[in-house]
Amino acid sequence: MSNMKQRRARQKKDEAPGGTDSNDSLRVHTYAGIQVEPNRWIIEACEEAKRAVKAGGGPFGAVLVQVDDETGSIIRLWRGRNRVAESHDPTAHAEISAIRLACRDLGAHDLGRIGSEAGSSSLRNATSHCELYSSCEPCPMCYSAVLWARIPVLVFSATRYEASHPDVGFSDSGIHEELMRGYTDRSIRVSQSICQITLDPFEEWKRSSNPRY
Repeated sequence: MSNMKQRRARQKKDEAPGGTDSNDSLRVHTYAGIQVEPNRWIIEACEEAKRAVKAGGGPFGAVLVQVDDETGSIIRLWRGRNRVAESHDPTAHAEISAIRLACRDLGAHDLGRIGSEAGSSSLRNATSHCELYSSCEPCPMCYSAVLWARIPVLVFSATRYEASHPDVGFSDSGIHEELMRGYTDRSIRVSQSICQITLDPFEEWKRSSNPRY
């Protein structure tokens, strides 16, 4: 049995009525119809995750590839790994690290449509975009970063449920739940303080010629 078939069989067992997970219906809805065959980029992302563990970090890796829109060929790639403990930076997740590297090298913040003028690009009269391959389903922060960067393609391998297994211990379910609550019900104290210049930055923005994004 192939690795994908084994994976699907295991997920089906977990998601079946009477399974061990109380969120069976949510799992079925979340992952239904998104399975694709593995390619070299998802394998490299998983290898990067293994290297992250060996380097003292969390078990997460990512590969961001730049794709020529006309030919579909890969122009270049960036690798990211979890460096939270290494850099003492709670935002240094694999996906964030890869996105930061790409944006820095390309001199762009929109990775969904990269022009030929982008730094270090071999393109001359065409456009390109980036696709992200992650060893694990991105957390809410990283998924938000993918959206902000306008990356149109995301492929992940392990799920957040597999990452939250007690023997692994990386659960972001608390964040998902937190974002669904009103501010008065959240785990940290959140307040709003309105002052005389609260809206002034927005007025400055309206009058400015700063690039819109």
